[in-house]
Amino acid sequence: MKYRFLALLLLLAFAVARPAAAHDYHASIADVQFDPRTQTLQVAVRIFMDDLENILSRRTKTKVEYNQTSDQVQKHLADYLNTTLAFEVEKDKPIKHKFIGSEAEADVVWVYLEVLVKQETLTQLYVKNAILTELFSDQMNIVNINYKGKTESVLLQRGETEKKVAL
Repeated sequence: MKYRFLALLLLLAFAVARPAAAHDYHASIADVQFDPRTQTLQVAVRIFMDDLENILSRRTKTKVEYNQTSDQVQKHLADYLNTTLAFEVEKDKPIKHKFIGSEAEADVVWVYLEVLVKQETLTQLYVKNAILTELFSDQMNIVNINYKGKTESVLLQRGETEKKVAL
C-alpha cells in the first residue's frame, strides 16, 4: 500500500513538473501490462530526458542529445536498457526484451518494450530495474505491474534493484 501511495505521489509530481524546470528528485516509472493473448509483457518506462542524456553520454563517452528519429540514439537507449532492466518468470533466467521505440513528452522520454514470456498465466515475476542508479544515489524506480486487473507496485533503488513480485 505504501508503494502505491508513493507511485501516485510521484505520478502527480511528474504531471505538475514544468518542462524547463530542473527536478530535485530522481525517479523513473515503469508500467507493465500482461497480455495473456500474446503472452507478452507490454512495458512503458518514463525517464527524465536530461538524466537519460546524461547517462547515455557517460556510457558512450560522447555528448548524446535525445532524438527519437536518430537510429544511433535509439540503439544507445536499447543497449542501456538491456543492462539495467530485466524481467524473469523463473529466477536467474532473464527474458530478452524487444525494444519497440521511444518518444519525448515535455521533459521526459517514454520508452516502449515488449517481453515474450511464453505463458498464458503468471504466478510471479522477478523484476530488475537499475535505471540511473549508477548516476544518482537517491534514484527511485517504481514498477507497476498490471495483471488480471490488479496492480502490484514495487520500489527499486540503489542497493535493492531486484525484487520478486507475487501475482
